[in-house]
Amino acid sequence: MPFINSQHVIHKYFLPRAYAVAIPLAASLLLLLFVGVFITYVMLKNQKVTKNAQ
Repeated sequence: MPFINSQHVIHKYFLPRAYAVAIPLAASLLLLLFVGVFITYVMLKNQKVTKNAQ
């Protein structure tokens, strides 16, 4: 909060600046992991279906 004095009482309601980078980074990594697992699951399931059809 650049326009408010660093000693102001409102600062106790916000997380430190390090979390401004850490939280979105962790969330994006989890999202990327979820998408990767989902794509892998769908591809393996599709491969099993085509293997059984032959």
